Amino acid sequence: MKAFGMIEVYSFTTAVVAADIMAKTGNIKVIAFDRNRPFNPGFPVPLIMAAKIEGSVADVKASIEAAKAYAESKGHYIVSHVIPNPGEDVDKMTYLMDINKDKFNKKLPKNLRGIEEVYEVEGASAIGLLEVSGLTASIVGLDEMVKTADVRLVHTEKRLGGRLVTLVVAGKVDAVTSALEKGKAITKPYSPTYGCEVIANPHVEILKFFDMTCGLEK
Repeated sequence: MKAFGMIEVYSFTTAVVAADIMAKTGNIKVIAFDRNRPFNPGFPVPLIMAAKIEGSVADVKASIEAAKAYAESKGHYIVSHVIPNPGEDVDKMTYLMDINKDKFNKKLPKNLRGIEEVYEVEGASAIGLLEVSGLTASIVGLDEMVKTADVRLVHTEKRLGGRLVTLVVAGKVDAVTSALEKGKAITKPYSPTYGCEVIANPHVEILKFFDMTCGLEK
């Protein structure tokens, strides 16, 4: 590992978008998502997520700076750091991954250490992330999204015992945008919206964390 970079932000949605920005900015690999739960009240989202990357020093630095600018624009930035030439055994921590605990994507290994290609991913012109509080809000939102537009569910990420749920849907940009707008609106009586983002042309470094074959006709 030539260089390791990590950025900590509030919300799962922010971490995924930040990682996509990093992958599109520099020639880096996204090696893990990790998380922590803040104990004190008053945070914009009761969840801290980290996106971890590796690559050359220059690419990692440029990618981290781009992600930092995005997270700051959302008011969700916490901290970031770049380590050139990480010391021996540091990768045991850098590759720690906390995503897909419900095994939605059964093809994703527990650790990407030493793995060049995870699996072949299906392309998607866009993915959308809707992050809400509670299972009721998430199911109501998902029902509205799939009825509103031609989108399919490719991932769910439950946090804090199901008190935070992120739905990841895929489809064409206009369909995903429409679905998220309706999903956000219908969940408003049930939950605050902690994340609502459309990623157009998501990078393969992001798609590898989701099973993009979900919902496709065989």
